[in-house]
Amino acid sequence: MDWQDYIVWAIGLAVAALLVRRLRCFVQGRRKSGCASCDSTHCPLKAARRGHKTGRR
Repeated sequence: MDWQDYIVWAIGLAVAALLVRRLRCFVQGRRKSGCASCDSTHCPLKAARRGHKTGRR
């Protein structure tokens, strides 16, 4: 195997890992961003929806 083959395998593994991570987040219903309305990670509306008293953990 040449070095190009190793590079192709590394890129393929990175893409596969990214797809698995995105699929897991999609199935669990989580997103990386914050609140859907204000995009804040410490939104009181987001915290109220989850049942927390504050938006911080």
